[in-house]
Amino acid sequence: MSTATLTMNAPELALRAVEAAAANFNTATEKMTLATKAALTLAGAPLIGLAFVIALPAICVALTAYYSCKLFAARWAAIARYLRNVALFLAAPFIGLAYMLALPFVGLGTLVYFGVKAARR
Repeated sequence: MSTATLTMNAPELALRAVEAAAANFNTATEKMTLATKAALTLAGAPLIGLAFVIALPAICVALTAYYSCKLFAARWAAIARYLRNVALFLAAPFIGLAYMLALPFVGLGTLVYFGVKAARR
């Protein structure tokens, strides 16, 4: 699958399912009396609202994860290059510290090498 064929249609599919469920609910409630509908609405509305309030954080996390994965899959090369640059940026001070600690010993070794080489002549 190429990145050009990626579509973000999961919310649209969920919306179609909700619309179908609402249509089924409407056909079932046509036969109820007005008093029954009012009583069910009074009892059910707070519970439905509570269900939405409880489910909203989970829905937000799921949608954020879904769209993040889609974005990550579509732009893999650019994200990998960016993460590599960030890792190098974070590692640079430690690499510099390693050079700063090692170079005096390298210099001393070079002096000893050239000193021994000059002494052998």
